[in-house]
Amino acid sequence: MKTLTYSTTVFMALVLSACAVPAATQALRAEYESTIPVCSSNENCQQKWTIARAWVVDNSDFAIRNESETRIMATSNLISQSGLGVTVNRSPAGGGNYQITVSVECFAAYGCPNSWEIMVDFNRAVNAVQPKPLL
Repeated sequence: MKTLTYSTTVFMALVLSACAVPAATQALRAEYESTIPVCSSNENCQQKWTIARAWVVDNSDFAIRNESETRIMATSNLISQSGLGVTVNRSPAGGGNYQITVSVECFAAYGCPNSWEIMVDFNRAVNAVQPKPLL
């Protein structure tokens, strides 16, 4: 009976530790969430949207298949295609501001690179756009 209790305890500890999120992943997630690009003026939003589109073209394994003023979608609709798909959305954030968010999908049987790293890279690229100073 003691062996069964010990075995069960060890098994449960292993199961729970397998579900734990590594500290590095938690840090990337926190960075992503705290650096979501925001724009307010039409000009600044257009500049950031242009950079977001270029980033999608450079980083998605799929061509853009749907694009509008509020969404850029470069994903696959075929189960047999593998790679990294990217969707970018521009949505109201209140006070006349907009958020530009990215989501990535892995269409690969053997996994894709760390999605949090990719999404943080997107935020950094889009946030590098600075509003033009007023004359």
